[in-house]
Amino acid sequence: MDYTVYGDESGTTGSDRCYSIGLLCVPTKSIDKFNDYMLEQKSKWGITGELKWSKIKNSAGQANMCLALLNMTLKSQCCFHSIVVEKSIYRNWRSDREKAFYQTYTSLVKAVARHTKSKLTVHIDQKSDKYKRNDEVIGIIANNMLSNIRSSGSVNSVKMEDSKLHLGLQAVDILTGAVNSGYIKFLNPSLRLSNAKEAVLPKMAKMLGWDRLIYDTYPNRSFNIWHFPEENRARPGTKRVNYNPKISKVSRDEI
Repeated sequence: MDYTVYGDESGTTGSDRCYSIGLLCVPTKSIDKFNDYMLEQKSKWGITGELKWSKIKNSAGQANMCLALLNMTLKSQCCFHSIVVEKSIYRNWRSDREKAFYQTYTSLVKAVARHTKSKLTVHIDQKSDKYKRNDEVIGIIANNMLSNIRSSGSVNSVKMEDSKLHLGLQAVDILTGAVNSGYIKFLNPSLRLSNAKEAVLPKMAKMLGWDRLIYDTYPNRSFNIWHFPEENRARPGTKRVNYNPKISKVSRDEI
Protein backbone atom coordinates (compact mmCIF):
# COMPACT_ATOMS: atom_id res chain seq x y z
CA MET A 1 0.00 0.00 0.00
CA ASP A 2 1.37 3.42 -0.99
CA TYR A 3 1.11 6.28 1.49
CA THR A 4 0.75 10.01 1.17
CA VAL A 5 2.66 11.33 4.17
CA TYR A 6 2.29 14.66 5.93
CA GLY A 7 5.13 15.96 8.10
CA ASP A 8 5.42 18.76 10.63
CA GLU A 9 7.57 19.75 13.60
CA SER A 10 7.02 21.36 16.99
CA GLY A 11 9.39 23.02 19.44
CA THR A 12 12.31 23.87 17.17
CA THR A 13 12.15 27.58 17.96
CA GLY A 14 12.23 29.33 21.31
CA SER A 15 13.44 27.91 24.59
CA ASP A 16 11.63 24.54 24.51
CA ARG A 17 13.88 21.77 25.82
CA CYS A 18 12.84 19.32 23.11
CA TYR A 19 11.51 19.30 19.58
CA SER A 20 9.40 16.72 17.79
CA ILE A 21 8.83 15.74 14.17
CA GLY A 22 5.72 13.81 13.22
CA LEU A 23 4.67 11.97 10.07
CA LEU A 24 1.02 11.14 9.45
CA CYS A 25 0.69 8.43 6.81
CA VAL A 26 -2.58 8.25 4.89
CA PRO A 27 -3.20 5.49 2.32
CA THR A 28 -3.04 7.29 -1.00
CA LYS A 29 -6.19 5.52 -2.18
CA SER A 30 -8.04 7.02 0.83
CA ILE A 31 -7.00 10.68 0.57
CA ASP A 32 -10.47 11.88 -0.47
CA LYS A 33 -12.07 9.96 2.41
CA PHE A 34 -9.52 11.42 4.83
CA ASN A 35 -10.15 14.97 3.63
CA ASP A 36 -13.92 14.49 3.93
CA TYR A 37 -13.47 13.28 7.51
CA MET A 38 -11.31 16.28 8.37
CA LEU A 39 -13.87 18.74 6.99
CA GLU A 40 -16.69 16.93 8.78
CA GLN A 41 -14.87 17.04 12.13
CA LYS A 42 -13.84 20.67 11.75
CA SER A 43 -17.49 21.56 11.13
CA LYS A 44 -18.71 19.36 14.01
CA TRP A 45 -16.39 21.02 16.54
CA GLY A 46 -16.74 24.55 15.21
CA ILE A 47 -13.19 24.89 13.91
CA THR A 48 -12.76 27.68 11.37
CA GLY A 49 -9.62 28.50 9.45
CA GLU A 50 -6.39 26.55 9.68
CA LEU A 51 -6.18 23.86 12.34
CA LYS A 52 -3.03 24.23 14.48
CA TRP A 53 -1.87 23.04 17.90
CA SER A 54 -0.83 26.60 18.75
CA LYS A 55 -4.48 27.67 18.37
CA ILE A 56 -5.78 25.17 20.95
CA LYS A 57 -6.60 27.62 23.72
CA ASN A 58 -9.88 27.70 25.68
CA SER A 59 -12.39 25.80 23.56
CA ALA A 60 -13.82 22.36 24.31
CA GLY A 61 -14.46 21.99 20.58
CA GLN A 62 -10.78 22.53 19.81
CA ALA A 63 -9.81 19.94 22.41
CA ASN A 64 -12.31 17.41 21.05
CA MET A 65 -10.96 17.90 17.54
CA CYS A 66 -7.61 16.64 18.91
CA LEU A 67 -9.29 13.54 20.33
CA ALA A 68 -11.07 12.93 17.03
CA LEU A 69 -7.77 13.04 15.10
CA LEU A 70 -6.04 10.62 17.45
CA ASN A 71 -9.01 8.26 17.41
CA MET A 72 -9.12 8.31 13.61
CA THR A 73 -5.41 7.50 13.43
CA LEU A 74 -5.66 4.57 15.83
CA LYS A 75 -8.72 2.92 14.30
CA SER A 76 -8.06 3.46 10.58
CA GLN A 77 -5.42 2.40 8.08
CA CYS A 78 -3.57 5.64 8.79
CA CYS A 79 -0.51 5.63 11.03
CA PHE A 80 1.53 8.22 12.91
CA HIS A 81 5.27 8.12 13.57
CA SER A 82 7.25 10.71 15.51
CA ILE A 83 10.66 11.46 16.93
CA VAL A 84 11.15 13.48 20.12
CA VAL A 85 14.61 15.03 20.43
CA GLU A 86 15.97 16.39 23.70
CA LYS A 87 18.12 19.28 22.55
CA SER A 88 20.62 19.37 25.44
CA ILE A 89 21.91 15.85 24.74
CA TYR A 90 21.77 15.96 20.94
CA ARG A 91 25.33 17.04 20.18
CA ASN A 92 24.69 18.05 16.56
CA TRP A 93 22.04 20.55 17.72
CA ARG A 94 24.76 22.63 19.40
CA SER A 95 26.81 23.12 16.22
CA ASP A 96 24.37 23.47 13.29
CA ARG A 97 20.66 23.40 14.18
CA GLU A 98 19.34 23.34 10.64
CA LYS A 99 21.60 20.46 9.64
CA ALA A 100 20.83 18.59 12.87
CA PHE A 101 17.09 19.05 12.42
CA TYR A 102 17.08 17.62 8.90
CA GLN A 103 19.28 14.71 9.97
CA THR A 104 16.57 13.67 12.40
CA TYR A 105 13.87 14.34 9.78
CA THR A 106 15.67 12.07 7.31
CA SER A 107 16.11 9.34 9.91
CA LEU A 108 12.39 9.42 10.66
CA VAL A 109 11.36 9.31 6.98
CA LYS A 110 13.71 6.38 6.42
CA ALA A 111 12.38 4.56 9.48
CA VAL A 112 8.76 4.99 8.33
CA ALA A 113 9.49 3.72 4.81
CA ARG A 114 11.26 0.72 6.30
CA HIS A 115 8.48 0.06 8.81
CA THR A 116 5.61 0.34 6.33
CA LYS A 117 7.51 -1.31 3.44
CA SER A 118 5.73 1.21 1.22
CA LYS A 119 6.37 3.94 -1.31
CA LEU A 120 5.99 7.32 0.40
CA THR A 121 5.03 10.63 -1.18
CA VAL A 122 5.90 13.12 1.53
CA HIS A 123 4.54 16.65 2.03
CA ILE A 124 6.23 18.63 4.78
CA ASP A 125 5.30 22.00 6.23
CA GLN A 126 7.16 24.99 4.86
CA LYS A 127 10.21 26.32 6.72
CA SER A 128 12.51 29.26 6.10
CA ASP A 129 15.92 27.62 5.75
CA LYS A 130 19.37 28.82 4.78
CA TYR A 131 19.60 25.91 2.36
CA LYS A 132 16.67 25.82 -0.05
CA ARG A 133 16.69 22.15 -1.09
CA ASN A 134 16.44 20.45 2.28
CA ASP A 135 13.18 18.74 1.29
CA GLU A 136 14.74 17.14 -1.80
CA VAL A 137 17.82 16.07 0.15
CA ILE A 138 15.67 14.23 2.73
CA GLY A 139 14.33 12.00 -0.04
CA ILE A 140 17.70 11.41 -1.69
CA ILE A 141 19.52 10.47 1.52
CA ALA A 142 16.63 8.39 2.87
CA ASN A 143 16.51 6.37 -0.36
CA ASN A 144 20.27 5.79 -0.24
CA MET A 145 19.94 4.52 3.33
CA LEU A 146 17.01 2.28 2.39
CA SER A 147 18.93 0.89 -0.59
CA ASN A 148 21.91 0.07 1.64
CA ILE A 149 19.73 -2.06 3.90
CA ARG A 150 17.81 -3.53 0.94
CA SER A 151 14.48 -2.29 2.24
CA SER A 152 11.36 -2.72 0.14
CA GLY A 153 10.23 0.74 1.26
CA SER A 154 11.15 3.86 -0.69
CA VAL A 155 10.54 7.60 -0.91
CA ASN A 156 8.89 8.82 -4.10
CA SER A 157 9.37 12.51 -3.28
CA VAL A 158 9.62 15.01 -0.42
CA LYS A 159 8.25 18.50 -1.00
CA MET A 160 7.54 21.51 1.21
CA GLU A 161 3.92 22.64 1.03
CA ASP A 162 1.64 25.34 2.44
CA SER A 163 -0.27 23.85 5.39
CA LYS A 164 -3.29 26.02 4.60
CA LEU A 165 -3.76 23.94 1.45
CA HIS A 166 -3.39 20.48 3.00
CA LEU A 167 -5.68 19.14 5.71
CA GLY A 168 -3.13 16.41 6.35
CA LEU A 169 -0.52 18.99 7.35
CA GLN A 170 -3.05 20.51 9.75
CA ALA A 171 -3.80 17.10 11.26
CA VAL A 172 -0.14 16.21 11.78
CA ASP A 173 0.47 19.65 13.33
CA ILE A 174 -2.01 18.70 16.07
CA LEU A 175 -0.62 15.21 16.72
CA THR A 176 2.99 16.36 16.70
CA GLY A 177 2.25 19.35 18.91
CA ALA A 178 0.49 17.13 21.44
CA VAL A 179 3.38 14.65 21.58
CA ASN A 180 5.91 17.43 22.01
CA SER A 181 3.88 19.24 24.65
CA GLY A 182 3.45 16.04 26.61
CA TYR A 183 7.20 15.51 26.74
CA ILE A 184 7.91 19.15 27.54
CA LYS A 185 5.66 18.77 30.58
CA PHE A 186 7.70 15.72 31.61
CA LEU A 187 10.92 17.74 31.33
CA ASN A 188 9.33 20.76 33.05
CA PRO A 189 6.59 19.50 35.42
CA SER A 190 5.65 23.00 36.58
CA LEU A 191 4.80 24.13 33.05
CA ARG A 192 1.17 25.10 32.51
CA LEU A 193 -0.28 25.05 29.00
CA SER A 194 -3.59 26.48 27.77
CA ASN A 195 -6.76 25.23 29.46
CA ALA A 196 -7.83 23.19 26.44
CA LYS A 197 -4.40 21.55 26.09
CA GLU A 198 -4.27 20.70 29.78
CA ALA A 199 -7.73 19.12 29.48
CA VAL A 200 -7.08 17.09 26.34
CA LEU A 201 -3.54 15.76 26.88
CA PRO A 202 -4.56 13.33 29.68
CA LYS A 203 -7.46 12.07 27.54
CA MET A 204 -5.18 11.53 24.55
CA ALA A 205 -2.86 9.55 26.84
CA LYS A 206 -5.79 7.43 28.09
CA MET A 207 -6.82 6.71 24.50
CA LEU A 208 -3.33 5.21 24.06
CA GLY A 209 -3.75 3.25 27.29
CA TRP A 210 -1.30 5.45 29.23
CA ASP A 211 -1.43 7.65 32.31
CA ARG A 212 0.48 10.50 30.63
CA LEU A 213 1.62 11.39 27.11
CA ILE A 214 5.32 11.12 27.96
CA TYR A 215 6.51 7.70 26.80
CA ASP A 216 8.18 6.23 23.76
CA THR A 217 6.65 3.13 22.20
CA TYR A 218 7.39 -0.37 21.11
CA PRO A 219 6.97 -0.62 17.32
CA ASN A 220 3.34 -0.96 16.35
CA ARG A 221 1.17 -0.48 13.29
CA SER A 222 -0.65 2.73 14.08
CA PHE A 223 1.23 4.97 16.51
CA ASN A 224 4.94 5.26 17.26
CA ILE A 225 7.05 7.66 19.34
CA TRP A 226 10.85 7.45 19.18
CA HIS A 227 12.86 9.26 21.87
CA PHE A 228 16.23 10.52 20.59
CA PRO A 229 19.21 10.46 20.96
CA GLU A 230 20.14 7.04 22.34
CA GLU A 231 20.60 8.37 25.88
CA ASN A 232 16.96 9.48 25.82
CA ARG A 233 15.47 6.10 24.92
CA ALA A 234 12.86 4.75 27.35
CA ARG A 235 12.97 7.94 29.40
CA PRO A 236 10.82 7.87 31.46
CA GLY A 237 9.68 4.54 29.98
CA THR A 238 8.62 2.55 26.94
CA LYS A 239 4.97 1.55 26.64
CA ARG A 240 2.82 -0.53 24.37
CA VAL A 241 -0.14 1.23 22.78
CA ASN A 242 -3.38 -0.21 24.11
CA TYR A 243 -6.07 1.60 22.15
CA ASN A 244 -9.03 2.63 24.30
CA PRO A 245 -11.80 4.23 22.21
CA LYS A 246 -14.10 4.79 25.19
CA ILE A 247 -12.72 8.17 26.23
CA SER A 248 -15.15 10.86 27.30
CA LYS A 249 -15.22 14.11 25.36
CA VAL A 250 -13.81 17.29 26.90
CA SER A 251 -16.68 19.27 28.41
CA ARG A 252 -16.95 23.03 28.78
CA ASP A 253 -16.67 22.58 32.55
CA GLU A 254 -13.21 21.06 32.12
CA ILE A 255 -11.82 24.08 30.28
